Amino acid sequence: MNTIEEQLWNYIDGNCTPVERLEIEAKLAINIQYHSIYQELVKVNEELNKLDFEEPSMSFARNVMEKVNLELKPVALKTKVDNRIIYSIGSLFILALIGIFTYAIVISDLEFKMGIPKIDFSFGVGKYINRSAIQIFLMIDVAIALIYLDGFFRKEKIKGN
Repeated sequence: MNTIEEQLWNYIDGNCTPVERLEIEAKLAINIQYHSIYQELVKVNEELNKLDFEEPSMSFARNVMEKVNLELKPVALKTKVDNRIIYSIGSLFILALIGIFTYAIVISDLEFKMGIPKIDFSFGVGKYINRSAIQIFLMIDVAIALIYLDGFFRKEKIKGN
């Protein structure tokens, strides 16, 4: 529930529902403390309404933006990397690659034996071409033919219009 002051401000501003308005009016008639707070808030509201608030000039935003633009813009932080660090890291990688290459040569056999590979050209055609493979092949061919015919007839329809 709202506090007494919030309820009274809503009543003074006319922001409450008719039911709340009736409840507040009943409380104002009965409760003396409630009525005294209401009188104080009415006085404050009247004083606020008497005040003449100054409005900024038409060029206020422009003036502020001009002053902002006159301020020095922060310079992007530029870090300088020492080239010696880059060269030392690169040299470590190169030394590691040379070490791995040297180790591979040291432990390898330097004998080269070249043999002619033997290839078996006998295919078991029966293993690969069976009834299921032929049916799948034909279904794919029919689907491709239908797609082609659909495109062909659409082109003819477009030319006819």
